[in-house]
Amino acid sequence: MRIAIPTSNRTELFKRTGRTKEFAIFDVENGSSTLVEYRANPHKHEEEEDKGHHEHSHADIVQVLIDCDALLVHTAGSNFRKDFDEADIPLFQTKQSLLLDVINIFASDMLRHKRI
Repeated sequence: MRIAIPTSNRTELFKRTGRTKEFAIFDVENGSSTLVEYRANPHKHEEEEDKGHHEHSHADIVQVLIDCDALLVHTAGSNFRKDFDEADIPLFQTKQSLLLDVINIFASDMLRHKRI
């Protein structure tokens, strides 16, 4: 199972998922995880100031994470959730902040996480 986690410093989960610098990509198998790579977030927010945040899409992020089986987040807005629902990439909420805690707890007990 391939899991993505938003991060901007490679040690902590970044709470504003759409504005993260990059995504840490992990493979999870048999209760353990392996870091695969970091992928840059292509989503830009500068141009949204004029048209309003409610009108934009996160299709660019979906494309970067299309091979992932899930995205672990602190929270996600309705547009973000809609775009990922349509791509059939589930979002799971985590309360952890350290990247290794986030992935290790998910790997050991996926049912502990709430799907949002």
